[in-house]
Amino acid sequence: MQQFIRRVSLLGASLALFACGGAQLNQAKVSEAQSSVSAAEAVGANNQPKAALHLQLAKDEMAEARRLAADGDGENAALLLDRARADAELSMQLARTEQEQQKARQAWQKIQELDKEQKAAP
Repeated sequence: MQQFIRRVSLLGASLALFACGGAQLNQAKVSEAQSSVSAAEAVGANNQPKAALHLQLAKDEMAEARRLAADGDGENAALLLDRARADAELSMQLARTEQEQQKARQAWQKIQELDKEQKAAP
């Protein structure tokens, strides 16, 4: 619930920034970047150090893109939104990879345990 409230407030703040002067941000790029950030958070990127780093980069890049747009630099803002989306997607993939590696380690450990049990059985 808190995450939902945070997203709604972020969306409201974003809309307030867009309503002010400056260059217009490409709303499709904003939505793509925000969707990628949300997807990374949903798979637990905040809990993985490497993934969390890229997730934070994505959030920082989105904030910088808003600042650039407010300053009238829509072109560089759009480029930063592309970077933010890429960093968020990388964050999501890093988190998923770590989760899959953890599952593989657990499966290997289980195999080792079963192998020991089988060798110990008469």
